[in-house]
Amino acid sequence: MTDSPQIAWRAIVYGKPVFGTEGTAIGTVREVLGSDAEDVFHGIRVNIDGHPKDDVVVPADSVTAMSPDRIDVNMTRAEAVALPPYSDESTYHLASVGWLRKQLRWSRDSKSDEEPG
Repeated sequence: MTDSPQIAWRAIVYGKPVFGTEGTAIGTVREVLGSDAEDVFHGIRVNIDGHPKDDVVVPADSVTAMSPDRIDVNMTRAEAVALPPYSDESTYHLASVGWLRKQLRWSRDSKSDEEPG
């Protein structure tokens, strides 16, 4: 964990390293998942360093710290590799309903937070 000042989820910059509980980098941020319109942070899309598997989604409740320099999560590299692969849905974002524990549900975000392209 870092002693750097903490930032809001909207300030996460793509390419920042993601550190696990072992204290080493496990990957890099590829995308921040959330709804700007509803100000809800769902998690981060992470590319696991040196692993050929698709990117994975780290749920928001697994993110323990966000600083300008790094993102910390409460899982080991092995646990991150075991996460389900990221699935791109162009007009839907994962709704945070008990996240992966209770049910998986898709909901349409407000049009105002959709990214171009």
